[in-house]
Amino acid sequence: MLITHTNCLSAYLSDSQWVIDAIARAARRPSAGLGIPQPLQSLTRHEYNLCLMLGFFDDCLKRFEAKRPDFGAYSEAMAFLDVIYILSRLLLDSAAGVVRHYYKCNDNCELPKSFNGIFTKSAKGQLPDNLNAVFSGCKTWFPDLKARRDDIVHHYETYFIGFEQNSRGKMTPIQFSSRSKTRAIPNEELRAYIGGVMAGYQRFIDALLNNWDTTFKRWYGIGQTPNSRRFTILEGRSANILWWAYQYGGYRHDNLVIEFAGHP
Repeated sequence: MLITHTNCLSAYLSDSQWVIDAIARAARRPSAGLGIPQPLQSLTRHEYNLCLMLGFFDDCLKRFEAKRPDFGAYSEAMAFLDVIYILSRLLLDSAAGVVRHYYKCNDNCELPKSFNGIFTKSAKGQLPDNLNAVFSGCKTWFPDLKARRDDIVHHYETYFIGFEQNSRGKMTPIQFSSRSKTRAIPNEELRAYIGGVMAGYQRFIDALLNNWDTTFKRWYGIGQTPNSRRFTILEGRSANILWWAYQYGGYRHDNLVIEFAGHP
């Protein structure tokens, strides 16, 4: 599987920084430098780690679905599920750190360090440069993801995986909890839920880059557009965030291309 997309945060910032540095050199000003902000390094790492966990998780589910009962695959799937929830929050906090870095450097604007902190401010309309719409657009999926991660980390939650027969006669993984008060939805299709989170994350990146097309022009005198961004190529497991967003979360975009063995 090969996925190409124009809306990749790390590629967008890398291309922008290259242009900023070239303009500085042409004007004989001190180089703007090509250093990668620490939060962006963290985001890139967490994106890859989450892609790996999604792949391992799906492999375990398929093993259990193909040969029941495979309790080794079942136990591994539950472990990977916890890791997916935790890594998803780490990824979002790194994305918040990237946003915070650029607003501090350019506008001396102090934003919260966490994604939840910035998200909370967006609900009150307290963010600059139309960022309120970018973060408040996550309200359909982020609060529930936050609650699940908090349940695991702070409230001794153990989410279990069940299997039900779907309308096509195949087994569908669902999630449930043994706690009396749980935020898990009964008979919730697990792949669809996680795919929805991945789709929410990618739509957040889409909205952020569209916002920064204008903001970067104000900051640096340069700006990209959706049609001028270069395609980023993701292959194999490294494409899993986008693949889950597309396959299970309903994510679609005109500049998203998915190929299997050379065939779109």
